[in-house]
Amino acid sequence: MARTPVVSTALLTLMRERHHHAWTLEDLHAALAEREIAADFSSVFRAAEKLAAAGDIRKLTLEDGRARFELFDAHHDHLHCTRCGELVPVPCLLGPGNFAALEREAGVAILDHHLVLSGICRDCRTVPSPGASA
Repeated sequence: MARTPVVSTALLTLMRERHHHAWTLEDLHAALAEREIAADFSSVFRAAEKLAAAGDIRKLTLEDGRARFELFDAHHDHLHCTRCGELVPVPCLLGPGNFAALEREAGVAILDHHLVLSGICRDCRTVPSPGASA
């Protein structure tokens, strides 16, 4: 008899509630603990990786080396907030026509892209940075 994937199901439920756009493994583990769903960190890791491999969620690894996991939505890019670390979805302003010159120059065919901008998210912009003079 097949075992019900409790942790995988719980992760998808969390992500569908949209409290975050993209979740770190630590975020997912803590959120499960808050809901009193018993799962050690390695179980959360395995479930997230399995969901990503199955195409149920997308895994994004940023320059900080930490993976974020998000639901598949309409194509968008991201802003990585340098203050709080949140990965914020932003509209994509690039379309297939924007890549024509690059494709000709490099001799490649671009099938997809993912752009990560670095900056300050909306929430952090409203709070003065630590050490800022008034």
